Amino acid sequence: MARDRLERCFDECAQRAWRLAVHWLGDGHEAFDVVQQAFVVAATKPHAIPADNIWPWFRQVVINEARNARRKHRPAPSEQENQMPDPGPNPAETAARTETSAELRQALNTLPEREREAIVLTHLNGLTHAQAADALGIPVKTLSSHVSRGMDRLKGKLGGRGETMLASLAAAPLMTPPGGWEGALASWKAAAFGSLTTGTTAGAVATGALMMKKSLAIAGMIVALGIGLGGGALITQSSSNPPPRTDIAAAPTDSGEKKGPTPLEMEGGSNAGDKEDALAAKIAAARAAEKQAHEESDALRAKLKTLEGERDNAVASAEKLEAELAPIRAAQAERGPTFTFGKYGTIEGVTGSNWKELAGASHEVITNLRLLREAQLKGEQPSREVYLKIQENTEKMRTYEYDTIGVLPTWAKHNGEFTHPISHSNLIASELKSAGLPLSETQIAEIKRLGLQWEADFDAAQKKYNDNTPRAEKMLDEYLLKGAFVDAVWDVLTQEQRDVFIDPKWLHVSHVDLYCTTLMIIHTSPILTGADIGEVRGKLQQMLVKNYAIPEDQIEALGPILDTWQSDVSGIIAPVPKAQTQFYTYDQGAIAARATVKLVKAIRDYGMLDDEHRALLLDAYDFYIPRVIIAD
Repeated sequence: MARDRLERCFDECAQRAWRLAVHWLGDGHEAFDVVQQAFVVAATKPHAIPADNIWPWFRQVVINEARNARRKHRPAPSEQENQMPDPGPNPAETAARTETSAELRQALNTLPEREREAIVLTHLNGLTHAQAADALGIPVKTLSSHVSRGMDRLKGKLGGRGETMLASLAAAPLMTPPGGWEGALASWKAAAFGSLTTGTTAGAVATGALMMKKSLAIAGMIVALGIGLGGGALITQSSSNPPPRTDIAAAPTDSGEKKGPTPLEMEGGSNAGDKEDALAAKIAAARAAEKQAHEESDALRAKLKTLEGERDNAVASAEKLEAELAPIRAAQAERGPTFTFGKYGTIEGVTGSNWKELAGASHEVITNLRLLREAQLKGEQPSREVYLKIQENTEKMRTYEYDTIGVLPTWAKHNGEFTHPISHSNLIASELKSAGLPLSETQIAEIKRLGLQWEADFDAAQKKYNDNTPRAEKMLDEYLLKGAFVDAVWDVLTQEQRDVFIDPKWLHVSHVDLYCTTLMIIHTSPILTGADIGEVRGKLQQMLVKNYAIPEDQIEALGPILDTWQSDVSGIIAPVPKAQTQFYTYDQGAIAARATVKLVKAIRDYGMLDDEHRALLLDAYDFYIPRVIIAD
């Protein structure tokens, strides 16, 4: 496809490009280089070559290259005289045209560049003002103004002859490229096709670069010899009586046509036979170099083909490996965490845990705890399998606890890690995946926001503590913050998703709802039972005296403190069956926790304890849970 487009570009544009470059620069050698570079540019951008009407696009490429060449080397007037000395029909006409051309070129080169360009395009290349304006990228009115001012300046320099001289030069047969039309075309093609890359691989680029270098070298040798790729046509051609030159705008050909003296013919002191021998030797050398370049190019192409084959094999292997890894990655995605928010979301215990397995174990524990609870309510003995499943899956969950103890922040002695929002969120997400009801992106984003807010609130709470703050107060703050987070997460879920976890009958019930924050206090908070609140209060007093070595003369001082505690828990002492004493709710736990904190602070402030037992009191994990039992 790229080669076809470039061939069409040569077919449609070569002659017009040469005419434009010669008129623009006034120098055959510079025009030759400009046209060659323009075709190289086209070869490096084959996709940009229009499918139809290539010339307007390629004309702009030629203009750009001509401008670059003119900026690099703008000839002085003394150099102008021999810039277009192509042989004409007779010596007199040639001399006259050369003189006219030199005078006109000198005058044109004194014009401002914009005016010179406008006149070259309109008067020498025959473009309409609209076409020239489009080629120069300026409005038509501006182009017309440049032409008008430029013509006025030429009249000032050349008098009334300026317009006539332009018309004469435009109508005159155009000089042929150095080395003849066939040689020029061959050289341009060698350079262009040498730089034409057919792929994006490093091998293809390397091949194209080498081909371009070799082809340019050979084409340069051939042009220097004054021959085309046809070679021998010039050797057998007679140097006398050359046929008249044909205007390139017609059907240019160099076959059998003498184009002026070549560098070899200008060498003095050699007869015709010596010249022909030298020329034949140079032609042979050029052809040998060309053959070597083609062989090297073929070798590189073969190597490129091998490399491309290896690349294709590597791609196929990579695709096969990717297919093999896909299920592994899917499994890793299933087992990995959904959430990694906050300061603790990227710890090893979170990122390295198998959340699919943990969620499955959690589900089994909760399911069998409910079965156990149902059996107890009915007065039945649960099956041995229920106990075994609870034990087996609890051990699985403890692997996570072992990985996060002392890492995830908590004031609780047990299960503070499982009730942390990063743990809670990932258990919920993984269990929903297993149930075929995964969290949506919106739900994930909202739960992440809730988790970050919890972390900020928890950090803020830590700043208000001091050495005199009881652990019970710190645990209470944590308990309330975690409870609010759990309720907020349930609100994010759909009803169908909530049904996976929540039986309304057991929502927020300790020892059954393991997603409830009561999980962090059930193993350290003593349940005080009695037939009435008085008995419960008596047991609490005995526990305090024993645990903190309260002196006998200070026991009486506990009375008012316990009165306050009894009043604070009065709302949660409705009698319950003995089998239900351990199944208190989250709200009942919160009331008991607040009453405990007030009790501990009162004992701390009264001053009845020595330093050792005061320290024990401040570090105690206990929330005292009162339960009045219905009489049998």
